[in-house]
Amino acid sequence: MTNQIKLLILLCSTEAVFSIIENVHRELGGEVVLMPVSVTNLPSSILWRLGQNKVADFDTDFGPDVTYYGDFNGRTTLDTTTGVLTITGLRKTDEGVYSVEFNSKRLEKTYTLSVLKPVPKPAINVSCDDNKISCTLTCDGDTAGAEPVTYWWKVGEDWERIGKLLTVSKSDSKLHQNGYTCKLKNGVSEKDSDPVGPLFDPKNVPCELGGKVVLTPVSVTNPPSSILWRLEKNKVADFDKDFGTTVTYYGDFNGRTTLDTTTGELTITGLRKTDEGVYSVEFNSKRLEKTYTLSVLKPVPKQAIIVSCNDNNISCTLTCDGDTAGAEPVTYWWKVGEGNWEEIGKLLTVAKSDSKLNQNGYKYTCKLKNGVSEKDSDPVGPLFDPNNVPCELGGEVVLTPVSMTNPPSSILWRLGQIKVADFDTDFGPEVTYYGDFNGRTTLDTTTGE
Repeated sequence: MTNQIKLLILLCSTEAVFSIIENVHRELGGEVVLMPVSVTNLPSSILWRLGQNKVADFDTDFGPDVTYYGDFNGRTTLDTTTGVLTITGLRKTDEGVYSVEFNSKRLEKTYTLSVLKPVPKPAINVSCDDNKISCTLTCDGDTAGAEPVTYWWKVGEDWERIGKLLTVSKSDSKLHQNGYTCKLKNGVSEKDSDPVGPLFDPKNVPCELGGKVVLTPVSVTNPPSSILWRLEKNKVADFDKDFGTTVTYYGDFNGRTTLDTTTGELTITGLRKTDEGVYSVEFNSKRLEKTYTLSVLKPVPKQAIIVSCNDNNISCTLTCDGDTAGAEPVTYWWKVGEGNWEEIGKLLTVAKSDSKLNQNGYKYTCKLKNGVSEKDSDPVGPLFDPNNVPCELGGEVVLTPVSMTNPPSSILWRLGQIKVADFDTDFGPEVTYYGDFNGRTTLDTTTGE
């Protein structure tokens, strides 16, 4: 068996060394030119194949004509001097591996042709949460026949390959850019969407509990003679030159609020939950169009990850746990190893078979975000014991001990306290297999496998 494996490896290695594969992507309905390596002497015969099927055949022994096969006839040209093959009006049925023979000898280079539709112009679909603190953007387009495609996003001036979905929140620094554009790409084309954005209403102002907010009206040419700020219907600050230079502050805004009587800018400190709501301002007894919706939020707490696994430790549910009272609305984000942050939800379910578990020691971190803050948990992991081996019913398992310098003189495998296989050089070269392991178990007496 070992010799068979060595032979297979040798054959695979030989194939890898002496085969040159060129991947060629062309547009549906377009043209492809397949160029063999140049040769010193003109070939006396040329044969092109797609898989095992003939495409074009030329042989000087049978005259100067080229024979074209099947639906390649009428849209294919073979240069009998160079061996260059040109196919026009490309179809999906033209896809596959092309090879060429000169003088009945196959050349080492092959050509894997993919025939793709050009990508469509994508559109961005936007879905936001009820409070419009977080939005998911989908780069949408009918990619049937154009696959494989990649999805790219531009925030500001930089393109990033991310995926079909892009999740953004109001607190992201990138939101200071102008908008969002997505791009679809495949091997033959690329197209950009129309931009969308800005996504978040600049009049919706989230601020931290105990912090400060500055509400700035649109600029005016002449300083107003009267200014009145309201929270909903209630007065906050009032100034009128007809009654002097003093500003009147109302209720519990008094002592922590300042009105700039030149610009109308209102500053409130020591923010409270009772400060939440819609603020409006009047200049010269005329209400300005712009309003300001203030949300006063606690900063998110540092959260902990609570782990709950099933009895076999094959699947685990991770909960990003923290007291978010007063900090809502919040979003939950997860990171596996050094991968990208993804907005998923409070719960993350992972299984031992997940491909992500190959990253960075199986570590998981969660993040809480709201409009004023974000905090990361301490990482947890690894979650799964690498010595716990799940296998398919009716399948096969190979248990490999740590390697040893010298072969052991005795080997004993157990399932719990029950013997499975036993070998001892003092009693000869044979292995004893126990119970129903006999007949379906093999012990390698050199390695213990």
